[in-house]
Amino acid sequence: MHRAFGDIVFADGDLWRYGVTHWQAFDQSTLRLAVHTYDGAIYEPPSGKPAAVKLSKGHVDSTLHEMGAMLARPSFFDDAATGINCASGFIVFEATGEPSLHAHDCNDRCRHVLPGHWSPGFSTEEPPRGSLLGQLLDGVFQGDADESDKRKLLAELAGATATGYATRLLQPKAVILKGERAENGKSQILDLMRGMLPDSAIASVPAAKMGDDHFIIGLQNKLLNATDEMSGSAIASDKFKSVVTGEPVTGRDVYRSAVTFRPRAQHVFATNTLPPFAGGMDRGVRRRLLVLTFNRVIPIGERIELIGLRVAAEESDLLLAWAVAGASRLIRQKNLTIPASSALALRNWLYGADAVLAWIEARARERNPESGRYKSGDAHSMFKKWALDNGYRNDSIPAVNGFVQRLQANFPSAKVKHTNTGNWLRGIEILSEDEKEDDDPSSVKGE
Repeated sequence: MHRAFGDIVFADGDLWRYGVTHWQAFDQSTLRLAVHTYDGAIYEPPSGKPAAVKLSKGHVDSTLHEMGAMLARPSFFDDAATGINCASGFIVFEATGEPSLHAHDCNDRCRHVLPGHWSPGFSTEEPPRGSLLGQLLDGVFQGDADESDKRKLLAELAGATATGYATRLLQPKAVILKGERAENGKSQILDLMRGMLPDSAIASVPAAKMGDDHFIIGLQNKLLNATDEMSGSAIASDKFKSVVTGEPVTGRDVYRSAVTFRPRAQHVFATNTLPPFAGGMDRGVRRRLLVLTFNRVIPIGERIELIGLRVAAEESDLLLAWAVAGASRLIRQKNLTIPASSALALRNWLYGADAVLAWIEARARERNPESGRYKSGDAHSMFKKWALDNGYRNDSIPAVNGFVQRLQANFPSAKVKHTNTGNWLRGIEILSEDEKEDDDPSSVKGE
């Protein structure tokens, strides 16, 4: 194997070799056939009487298992270089965001190669007018007050995906493309993002399935996780947070051993309606969400069939140059651009999906930890009445213990004092009527 393929390493549950441009996992048939070579080979056992190797499935499996142990380098790909591995070479970015091109190198430890070509100086903040990419971007956000920031965000998203930089941001984000009406372009943007990458770099794991080990393994070794719809099922908050920020998670493929890995994918979901989170949307969840709104229905006369796929197929070099420009800005500022409308959409989602957060915004205020004194049960009763009066379903309203925990998660000043007369909440004030809405759409109480 070494003579035929060069250095081989075992990492993330697979055996890998370096091709011309990137590291590639061996398929099982190649590995098993390599072991088959020794079927019938003559060897001398301790008895001294020559014998022939008789392979069985178990023998082949155990041979490959031990081969993995001998070649194990578990953190090999953890040290992968940050950049874009494309058909022309490896695009490296300085801390200032300045890109340069190097030859392909096995030490970069890249596992994917993008189809586009790039040369130094070829990056574009704004695609040329008349290009398919330009027409797509012009169409989806036309007339929006924050159109410029939305276009910047999309380019940065493409850059974060291509570089594998998503989990290295100061504030990693899962991006939700939200448009309530059809023919607004969000599906074309997803097609464009997918088309920018080879199939080997793309996953399609729904957010609601991230708590399932058999689904989460699909994120291993991927640059993009994109789904066209978000399920109405509740999302597991803790696992979602770990996946978005690239913390170690464990997954298990069918009939294979469990593998612990660090996800690197940029998550992009498209949806018409925003789903709830199991256990509410705590600060950690909120920091990891970014909603990009698609408000314009593209007029029939402006529609170009399959434009997202066509951009990827016909303008791969331009698409790569646009992603390079987005990556340069992203690496320079270390965070994604947040359009004003995204902050407002997130706020509306939070309050629509989490009755406790909405009640906090309307009725609760932080006070000195020693001030304010409410029985936990009484505070919960006031919250529950408010929630039901404002249209929240009874089954979405947490019990008193869950209510207190989520209140404390959002209000550090909120403390519970246990006495012989009951449990008392301190550090908050509960208003008798809703406070006038804050003029700043990006503000959320408790942030």
